[in-house]
Amino acid sequence: MSIKSTPESETHDQLTLITSQNDYRSYRPLMLDNGLSIILISDPKADKAAAAMNVAIGSGQDPENFAGLAHFLEHMLFLGTEKYPEAGEYQSFISKHGGSHNAFTSYRDTNYFFEVDNRYLEPSLDRFSQFFIAPLFTEAYVKREKNAVHSEYQSKLRDDGRKQFDILKQALNPEHPYSRFSTGSLKTLADKSVSTRDAMLEFYRTYYSANRMSLVIQGNYSLDELESMARTMFRAVKNHNTPAFATDKPLFAENSLPLQLNIRPLKAHHAIKLQFPIPEPSTYFRKKPTSYLASLIGHEGKGSLLSYLKAKGWATGLSAGSGLSTGEESLFSITINLTQAGFENSKDVVNAAFGYINLLQQNGIDEWRFNEQKKLSEQAFSFVESGSPIHAVSSVAYNMPRFPIKEVLHAPYAMETFDAELIRQYLGYLTPENLLLTRISPNMKTDKLSPWFEGKYSLSPFDAHRVTPVAAEVFSLPEPNALIADTLSLKPGLETMEKPENISTRPEATLWYKADQDFNTPKAQQYFSLQSPVSTGSVKSAVLTQLLASWLNEASNEFAYPASLAGLNYTVYKHTRGITLQLGGYNDKQHMLLERLLTTLKGSEIHTETFRLVKQSLIKRWQNADKAPLYRQIMGEVSSVLMQPVWNEEQLLAAIKPLTAKDLNDFREVFLSQLHLEGMVTGNMTKNEAASSLKSVMDTLEPALTKSEIPKLQGLSLEGQKVTHTPALSHNDNAWLKYYQPARPSDAQEYKEQARWMLLAHILQSPYYHEMRTQRQLGYIVFASYHPTLKTPGLSLLVQSPEHTPDEIRELSDAFMRHFSDSFMSISEQEFTEQKAGLLGNILDSDDRLQARTQRLWREMAMDETHFERRERLADAVKTLQIDDLRQLLRKISVDQTGVLTVQYQSGSQTFTDAEKLRSGLKAISH
Repeated sequence: MSIKSTPESETHDQLTLITSQNDYRSYRPLMLDNGLSIILISDPKADKAAAAMNVAIGSGQDPENFAGLAHFLEHMLFLGTEKYPEAGEYQSFISKHGGSHNAFTSYRDTNYFFEVDNRYLEPSLDRFSQFFIAPLFTEAYVKREKNAVHSEYQSKLRDDGRKQFDILKQALNPEHPYSRFSTGSLKTLADKSVSTRDAMLEFYRTYYSANRMSLVIQGNYSLDELESMARTMFRAVKNHNTPAFATDKPLFAENSLPLQLNIRPLKAHHAIKLQFPIPEPSTYFRKKPTSYLASLIGHEGKGSLLSYLKAKGWATGLSAGSGLSTGEESLFSITINLTQAGFENSKDVVNAAFGYINLLQQNGIDEWRFNEQKKLSEQAFSFVESGSPIHAVSSVAYNMPRFPIKEVLHAPYAMETFDAELIRQYLGYLTPENLLLTRISPNMKTDKLSPWFEGKYSLSPFDAHRVTPVAAEVFSLPEPNALIADTLSLKPGLETMEKPENISTRPEATLWYKADQDFNTPKAQQYFSLQSPVSTGSVKSAVLTQLLASWLNEASNEFAYPASLAGLNYTVYKHTRGITLQLGGYNDKQHMLLERLLTTLKGSEIHTETFRLVKQSLIKRWQNADKAPLYRQIMGEVSSVLMQPVWNEEQLLAAIKPLTAKDLNDFREVFLSQLHLEGMVTGNMTKNEAASSLKSVMDTLEPALTKSEIPKLQGLSLEGQKVTHTPALSHNDNAWLKYYQPARPSDAQEYKEQARWMLLAHILQSPYYHEMRTQRQLGYIVFASYHPTLKTPGLSLLVQSPEHTPDEIRELSDAFMRHFSDSFMSISEQEFTEQKAGLLGNILDSDDRLQARTQRLWREMAMDETHFERRERLADAVKTLQIDDLRQLLRKISVDQTGVLTVQYQSGSQTFTDAEKLRSGLKAISH
């Protein structure tokens, strides 16, 4: 399997990176004498500095007798170096100074990254660089971290995605490294004839070589200053001249395809995947043949494959594109989410997919289509927003081994040359003879278990002659996209406003308007919250509100999908008091999308088939709620006890099952007849344009209620209470959470009390993690976090453990809190000041995109903080905190066990409590 390509070579000398016209930052690529490739990014506006190191080696190079060794090594690098021997010192330093860190291991790469307050970039880099120079690999932590890796593995045993990935590997060529188990466990990481530590040392010395590393450093320093740091910190990284990782083994054994995989998932989920091995497409990043094909196969507009399947009542969603990648090959995947009827007609679904592929083969390769995609991609690159520093550096470092250095920023967007023959060659791989067909359903009959995640499956040859493509004439290719922005410029004379102002003059509506050109993009955000008292009246009303939001998303999709391709997006979502319409992207044609959404909501017929698709999707979602990660379910139980109104999935399912399209239509009339409107418009729009949007909403929906007629949000108080909740869950792990909540603070004390609890959580997060996970080895998932209930502050301590019972976790956690409270009595003023500075950096961190800024302001508006100074007031409150404020708080919560909610789950236990009964004993607080 091959398509000819021309290799490229380059040096870093005097290279100029291709950057977006919207990118104000300065870049400098360089290569150290040891072969380490570096990109420096000077960002004078940045509050946070960041760095990432990508090591172009991953689980694909695991020794056969030590599966998961690359992942295990990733864990071990965080546990001490010769220069900084204390395990957890790096994490503590980053956390204290307002930062965060993480890492991941994939088939070809291991990627480490962090961000931190700019003032602490140099000492953070010093700690970070030692990972790649002189790690300790302390024997005691080798033994402990095996348990952590095993806990991580155990925590994913009920994850359908992991199970299906494990099953997919059973269909691959067993001689290909991708087919192996990559997470690691106590079994695979056990000492053999060679100890695990020795195997890890050999792996590190062989593969962690400067010539296979890519470093990115970003901060508000000059490029010369950044270069000095890079050369000083990383020149000691050793270069072993390790060759690039590659394999000559095919992803699928010769003549093994076509194959059929049948999978029985844990979730209530029906789907079909058509997967085809293809030559690695990233080689042709300037031509993007698979992106071209994916955009047509994955299209959701009129005439598309998805439109055809939806009209049959067979599908709820479809995606297409290149996924799994080995560097030599990739899998092109078409994933179709099915209804029950779609699964029962899966043969016809496959025939439809190949019918659409036939249409592409006949007349789907057009230069004008490529040029349209090229135009959209160029627009996206021209106005790309910077994003968070930690994600930016990780992404650039990851791309450095994949693309020429000068194009590392532009390559993901590049579509420079139309190559019809190349597209046709890739399309030629999408045949029944080259197919891995995967059918997923809880009704599937299976006869095998995958070896590591015990996924249920069967694998058999697939008869390609069974495929009878439907006539290509039943489909049509997309028309030219009429929603591509014509005007992509900033409004002249529009000045960024400091804060939003209300431009509505009527009591039935509020519209907060903020002109904003800080991000130098011709984009806007529009939010409209449609609030009605009928949404909170009963579980039936809550379900109908969700159905209305989901139906509007679905009913608008064929029109709106081309808009999303053109950089104009929308979503409709339910909240406690109603539904919200959210639009974003280029402002040029947002009015067209808004008007279409409004007219659809107000007057479009609710067709039975569309209603059935939406209803079935919601039923599946609620049926699958108990398959979410255990720690998320445990966190969700806090809201189930402390918020009202709230209904569990069992109640939601009971309420939705009898509902019909007529019920939704009747509810829509009542909902729209009792509306209050709250909105916000930000970005590259004039006040007159924002007022025009408001007029469209008002004229179409005619809201008639004032804000006082909408019920307030209510939380419940734990004051004086000690509540234990044991929810009815199902998981192989145990979990324990303790939630501390003070009395609802007075308005005068609100910000100080929130600041006090935020600072406590900030100070606790690193030592709690280090003690409970690294030292005590209770489990992989451990955290301490700030967790407010509306405006009432709170603190959550959570541990998910494969072995330790909730009682054991509670005992150790309470002991930690007592010890920490005692040790905090001797904290120095300098240490306390540094902790406050770290928290202040997080609170005052600049918004990196218009959408992020709008969401922050929208949250403040929803909490009635319409002074829009929440960050500043919180920061001022943090600055006033004294050590004694925290000492008193720690002393109280480490001794006084009231104002506490404990949520616990023990695997296999049949004892549980009723959240509704627990709520009945708590006092309500209106917000």
